[in-house]
Amino acid sequence: MTPPVSALSDHLVAKWTSPQGARLMAAGAKIVDGLLELGPLTHERAGRMLGWPPQEVLPRFEAMDFRLETDPDGNIIGAGVSLNEARPHSMELRGRTVYGWCAMDTLMFPLALDEAVSHITSRCAATGEPVRATVTPSGVRDVHPATAAVTLAPATGADIREVFCNRVNFYADEALANQVTGRDSDLAVCSTAEAWAVGRRLADLF
Repeated sequence: MTPPVSALSDHLVAKWTSPQGARLMAAGAKIVDGLLELGPLTHERAGRMLGWPPQEVLPRFEAMDFRLETDPDGNIIGAGVSLNEARPHSMELRGRTVYGWCAMDTLMFPLALDEAVSHITSRCAATGEPVRATVTPSGVRDVHPATAAVTLAPATGADIREVFCNRVNFYADEALANQVTGRDSDLAVCSTAEAWAVGRRLADLF
């Protein structure tokens, strides 16, 4: 039996309001700001931003089950918001196109960063069909296809990209998303409006 969306939403809020979650969110927000302002971050620059020794930046995040994304040169390029164009989820933040680790990132970060309008683009994880929407502070609109759905997952137990991000995706319709939950009972399926509401709760914690 799959969990209700409300239960997973409460679970995510509990994670990010726990002492470790609050520390992780504060540190992650600094990395996100740095990526948006400066682009790829060396460990030295990230360390100065965080007040940590450079060699401890990656290990400290990993100890909190949050493995930062790096490029081939070792520079930090992702912390939820990513500079990696190969990722399927894109969004507009601060006048530029950046990428997310998961569908929820594209719904949450525009709200957390007070974007008036953010056009997001992803693809159905089952068919590859494009999924597009516009995220605003009052809701999500212009969803195409209108039937698009989102899978939602818990976010504890291992690295967040493994337990959450890789499982939180857009699907062209609810039936396709339900095929996934049939194989993974930890997941719930929600409409894009419901997913936006979860993103709003998370954004309000920033």
